[in-house]
Amino acid sequence: MKDHNSHDVLLLCTSCHAVSNYYDNHLKQQLAEEFGAPIGSEEGVRVLEDPLRRQVRSGARALLNADSLPDPRRAELLKSIKDYFNTEAVTPEMLQEAAGLETRICNESYMPHGLKVVQCFAKGGLRSLMQLERRWRQHFLDSMQPKHLPEQWSVDHNHVRLIQKYGEDLQINLS
Repeated sequence: MKDHNSHDVLLLCTSCHAVSNYYDNHLKQQLAEEFGAPIGSEEGVRVLEDPLRRQVRSGARALLNADSLPDPRRAELLKSIKDYFNTEAVTPEMLQEAAGLETRICNESYMPHGLKVVQCFAKGGLRSLMQLERRWRQHFLDSMQPKHLPEQWSVDHNHVRLIQKYGEDLQINLS
């Protein structure tokens, strides 16, 4: 459906742009609820902080830089590093490696909100995706009540042509 045309690109003044974003966030929230596509949840975070790695890194740095650690604390930190590396003895190389651990890890379940919504509509084929596009366009008309749209602007712009070109029952496969 992205056809490199400018039908959905409209110039807005700064204040109208802010108002539009406000209303767009309401529709995004509705879509999030309808399709189980949360906004700003852990699923929506591409990178997560690993608390275990952070604890090991912090402990290794403390062991490397604090000569006057009390023995019980030193033993506790060494134990966490031994557990992490699954070893009985901690070498200076292990301490250096632990002190340099990357604590941010890739969230395997990450899926952007928009992608999840589009995937849900894509299951219904071309007509379903056009329904999503129409919904966003109608939302813009209803929320912003624009007074200066181009004459040929329409919520159904290009839809008839797409159906003629690809057929009523085109299935969409997003990879």
